[in-house]
Amino acid sequence: MQRVRVRRMAGHLILMVACGLCLIPLYWMLRSAVSTNGDIFSPSLQFFPSRLEWSNFAQAWRAEPFAIFFFNSFASNAAIVACQLVTSALAAYSLVFVEYRFKQAVFFVMLIGMMVPMQATFIPIYNLLSVVHLINTYGALILPFVGSAFGVFLLRQAFSAIPKEMVRAARVDGANEFYILWKIVLPNAKPALTTLLLLNFVYHYNALFWPLIATNSTNMRVIPVALSYFLSQDAGQGLQWNLMMAADVFSVVPVLLLFLVGQRYFVQGVASLSNKG
Repeated sequence: MQRVRVRRMAGHLILMVACGLCLIPLYWMLRSAVSTNGDIFSPSLQFFPSRLEWSNFAQAWRAEPFAIFFFNSFASNAAIVACQLVTSALAAYSLVFVEYRFKQAVFFVMLIGMMVPMQATFIPIYNLLSVVHLINTYGALILPFVGSAFGVFLLRQAFSAIPKEMVRAARVDGANEFYILWKIVLPNAKPALTTLLLLNFVYHYNALFWPLIATNSTNMRVIPVALSYFLSQDAGQGLQWNLMMAADVFSVVPVLLLFLVGQRYFVQGVASLSNKG
């Protein structure tokens, strides 16, 4: 018993140290956001700034049209997540509950899609969108990501844990496939759906490369591209690292709030996938 307690305490200690190390970049970002540039580049080690500069947040917000950037990010990401939830749920439902030939081959092809780097597809996608005149539009930000091989895989794993007897009983009662998916399958897969929502939103919210090449006007830029302006264009007032950190802070807040709201389902979704193997 004593040995088990010591192991548990050692495990908790290791986790606390790891958590502290992970929080160091966050602390440095917050500290820099309320500091002057002089404090940031001070040769002496300072855990707290000599003077709190709360005005950095207002200056950073006024340096670029962040209201437009936030709207573009949330609008495009919400559309991407909604499309991927729909397409992934339909594909996963067919792979689990619908019988047809070559079903395993279809799933294998989807798994191969997970192995293809997204960057390898950007040139043909860009050429295609350019032909139909969708570059620098919301279509360019959304359409390449309406489907997700990872989303299909994740929801397939979650749907496989749902007893097929429930689906068969609903069919015997006369329910159609869409009713079964909406009323029976999806309510029993909330953790996986929330996991897919959170992972996709964070991934596309942080995406820089594709929005940078798919848009070319300020009115269509998103948050990661806006943050790069502080380096490439100096935000119009010199290279101000404190303003850049302030912009990083209010850019990170929406993601943190989203995880706080959905963390319970997210943990359940990840745990169910690990148990499924």
